[in-house]
Amino acid sequence: MGVTCIVRWKNATGMRDFTYIGDYVQKTLHGKNTGPWSLTVKMYRNASTMQRQGNDNKVMYQVALGQRPGQLYCMVEGGVVIEADKEIESIFTRLKNIWQLRQSITIEGTSYDIDDFTLRVANILVGSTYKGLLLEIDYHPCTVPHDADALFREFIASILPPTAQLSCEFDYTYEQAGLSKQEFTSAHTGYQYMNLFRNDGLL
Repeated sequence: MGVTCIVRWKNATGMRDFTYIGDYVQKTLHGKNTGPWSLTVKMYRNASTMQRQGNDNKVMYQVALGQRPGQLYCMVEGGVVIEADKEIESIFTRLKNIWQLRQSITIEGTSYDIDDFTLRVANILVGSTYKGLLLEIDYHPCTVPHDADALFREFIASILPPTAQLSCEFDYTYEQAGLSKQEFTSAHTGYQYMNLFRNDGLL
């Protein structure tokens, strides 16, 4: 699958910049529109600690990637990322007395193939509030985390205007979340999304 980089264009202007990216990718970079793409991020809170400790309670993040149907990536804050079948959601539904769903965000956009890259682009809406443009970039020839960071920086600079204000992390400590330092997987992508949505206050 290669390696992935997640970028939030914070001061994007909605559909105008979404269209700008699509036009630039297809007309200048000769990329191919490969169809719709989606992402869902959920946040659960531990119900028992909510009752005992007020706001000091555990949080669990859950990510569903459109390109990995049937799989979910979950992490209790401070713990490790686990991959599970999508059926686990029905278990969470029956465990409302333990984990309560606090927020769910579904993002829908478009995917493009550009030579060795796949670019997925979507507007971020939290409720009715616009929170910028999301870009997920896959570089297929590389499978080692961090080895393509310089290439990602060049790619991002080539498709976004210099005035773009970005939220983008490169210094992930994957091993702290139980993820490999040698082999990138979809779970690494899920972990990137958990960090972005938590650190940028989107959840």
